[in-house]
Amino acid sequence: MNGEVSITLKYFATIREITGKKEESLSLKKGYNAMNLLNKLAEIYGERLSQFIFNEKREPKENLTFLINGQAIKSENLNERKLKDGDTFVILPPISGG
Repeated sequence: MNGEVSITLKYFATIREITGKKEESLSLKKGYNAMNLLNKLAEIYGERLSQFIFNEKREPKENLTFLINGQAIKSENLNERKLKDGDTFVILPPISGG
C-alpha cells in the first residue's frame, strides 16, 4: 500500500444509527492523525455525525470516548496520535442510564 494505511472503525449506539454500519474499513493517507479521521468521517456522513462529534468550536465533544486499539485517547491528544496500518478506532457515545 503506497502511502496509505487501512484502519477498522467500529460504531455503537447513535453513531451506528447515523452511519448505518456496525463496522467498516477505511483507507487513509499515511500520516493521518485521529483528528483528521474525525473530520473525514464528518465529511463522509454529513452534518448529523458532525454535530454528534464536534462542539460549536469544531472540537471533539468531551462526553465522547475515543479508543485506538482499545486504549483511550484524550480529545486534546487526537491531533498528535498518528494512525497506523491495522489500527482499530472506536468512538463511544456517552453511557446513559441509571
